[in-house]
Amino acid sequence: MSFIFLMILFFVGASLVERYKPIIGHETGITIAIGMIFSYLFWLAYGNTQRNSFKFSQEVFFEFLLPPVIFNSGYTMRKKKFFNNLGNILIFGLFVTFTCFAIYSYFTWYMINEWDLLQTNNYALDHGIDVGPNPAPVKVSTMKILLITALLCSSDVVAAVSIVDYKKQPKLFSCIFGEGVINDIVSIILFNTILSL
Repeated sequence: MSFIFLMILFFVGASLVERYKPIIGHETGITIAIGMIFSYLFWLAYGNTQRNSFKFSQEVFFEFLLPPVIFNSGYTMRKKKFFNNLGNILIFGLFVTFTCFAIYSYFTWYMINEWDLLQTNNYALDHGIDVGPNPAPVKVSTMKILLITALLCSSDVVAAVSIVDYKKQPKLFSCIFGEGVINDIVSIILFNTILSL
């Protein structure tokens, strides 16, 4: 019940902030402040007894909370400018996301293997590298590396979109906004695909 109340409060608050622009700060800061106040009041009222009701659930997030956000972004976007710049958006949203994923994955895997190689005393002594008396081993599986890098290649464009004015630079705005939406979708699909493997 508290969760539903919080969601309704968020939607009402977001519409009020959209209508009456804040004089100081950004709407994100107001959302964070409201969340902190609500959390503090909830903690004063219930303490730690209701902690499990707010436990993060991956299934609820991906199946119930994220689709309305993505559908809302797609519904409210300027479709004509989006489709006029679809080539640029797909280059940045698809190609660059997969490229970042490949580069991050390779270099993370390479650095972990290099650290394991440095731990062997013969290699360290041959190359004059001091790894200390008891170097800590780094054991990360390839699938975990891929999961981490799938999360890292998702870029958040909220700050960039809030700076660019659509009326002054419609092409730049639509490219940044479209790339952000496509990038998030590709990253989510990458993450869930790797998780299912």
